Amino acid sequence: MIRQLRRYADRYRHAHGPYGHLFLPYEGSDVVALDCETTGLDSRHAELVSIAAVPVRSDRVCASESMDVHFQAPPSLTGESIAIHRLRPVDLDEGVDVADTLESLLAFIGNRPVVGWCIDFDVAMINRYLRPLLGFDLPNATIELSNLYQKKMRYWQPDIEPDLRFEAMAKSLRVPMMARHSARGDAVTAGLMYLQLQRPTLDQ
Repeated sequence: MIRQLRRYADRYRHAHGPYGHLFLPYEGSDVVALDCETTGLDSRHAELVSIAAVPVRSDRVCASESMDVHFQAPPSLTGESIAIHRLRPVDLDEGVDVADTLESLLAFIGNRPVVGWCIDFDVAMINRYLRPLLGFDLPNATIELSNLYQKKMRYWQPDIEPDLRFEAMAKSLRVPMMARHSARGDAVTAGLMYLQLQRPTLDQ
């Protein structure tokens, strides 16, 4: 109970500070597709390599308005993660500092909901850096694509067990794969899948 009261107190304090607008309920229909590329799959120890945020507005994925940032090569960048996201230290020579980017990211997202595949992981990674810098976690509502997909497919195809892998979902929803394992490509693909999942039928 004490922890819960502290969380409410922290939320109240931040809601009345310079970032108060982030804590206001969002009343529009836009979302922001979000994806992070990292040095590992454990959010407690992995480090950010790149991040992309893409607005989804009025039945459109606004790829031309995306925020797409590469960071300085972190110490934990190894061959294993490079094989996945294909970002080598030399590719990150002009990368920016994560802390310097967070305020720009918050301004870009605003208080819109964020959507993505394994979105809790992406948010946890951002919070790892955001909490020490500004004292709060990302307050935005989150939409997990795999949960939304599972619910829709049980309605559309109740006799088929849905495959929740990213590539399988995109194929099932007839969405083109945009540069898999790049932050911008995966965010754009996630946005397209989100739009497909808003339709009343799969064939529409």
